[in-house]
Amino acid sequence: MNKEDLKKEIRIEIENIERLSKEMKDLLAEIEEEPSFVEIRAAASILHDFYSSVERIFKSIALLIDKNLPSGENWHIELLSQMAKPFANIRGPVISEELFDNLKVYLKFRHLFRHIYGFELKWERFKELCTKLENILKEIKTEVEKFLEKNDN
Repeated sequence: MNKEDLKKEIRIEIENIERLSKEMKDLLAEIEEEPSFVEIRAAASILHDFYSSVERIFKSIALLIDKNLPSGENWHIELLSQMAKPFANIRGPVISEELFDNLKVYLKFRHLFRHIYGFELKWERFKELCTKLENILKEIKTEVEKFLEKNDN
């Protein structure tokens, strides 16, 4: 994979994230007071897919630019952390510390989602992640685009 392929891959993932954000917006518009168990499961699934797509972007950057994909049981948080820091005189940070902190919460939610039964999900515990998704998407787009422009050589 070269840098042009990386850009194409990232654009595809950004489009996927935009679609997920629209799905969440549409779902939130349908929810009246308390969401049904189906709406709760749908929202949780969208959040899961959202972070998985973000992580695919970061994996591609780690493999192509950093030539270093973390491994071991903590590789997910290590990868996210790697994106928030300059890497070995190769590149500057991909994302800001603020976005890192926000994405860490989505990563934790995805981990929870994968390890509990859907009927154990509590709306009040992840509702804010749903409502913030659109703004987080904007931050990701801005910061990743800025990173790609800086590393366009």
